Amino acid sequence: MKYLSFVTTTLFVSAFGLSSCASLPAMTPQDALTSLVALQHGIGPSQGKAAVGSILNYAKGKMPAADFSSLSNSLPVLDTYLKEATDVKAVTGPIDDQAGLESAFAKVALGPKMVPRITKTMSDFVGTSGGEAARNFFASLMK
Repeated sequence: MKYLSFVTTTLFVSAFGLSSCASLPAMTPQDALTSLVALQHGIGPSQGKAAVGSILNYAKGKMPAADFSSLSNSLPVLDTYLKEATDVKAVTGPIDDQAGLESAFAKVALGPKMVPRITKTMSDFVGTSGGEAARNFFASLMK
């Protein structure tokens, strides 16, 4: 959690300068995850949102509905990510396998090597609020 706070602070300080930090709005979980993914992987926010939404679409097909609902508690903006991945046409239906996930990434100019990297970032992020079970689930997606 300290790392996430550091990353978030660094992002805001570099984007807005120290003089305007007091007037910044609070970051939503979506903004924090999108910023973290974009910053760690050198991609744009739109690509980050589409990547996260694509991974969540894949996860939705891999886990029981009750577990996916629990995941929503760890990531309250989950439905927003799913919608954004659909809106940019990265996801056009259920993602059933690794090839489908790589295809979704390709639609937003992200290579297949980005899939496990961004999944790891998500795993760490969700693990901070959802615990070890959520973290382990995302890690298992890439096995």
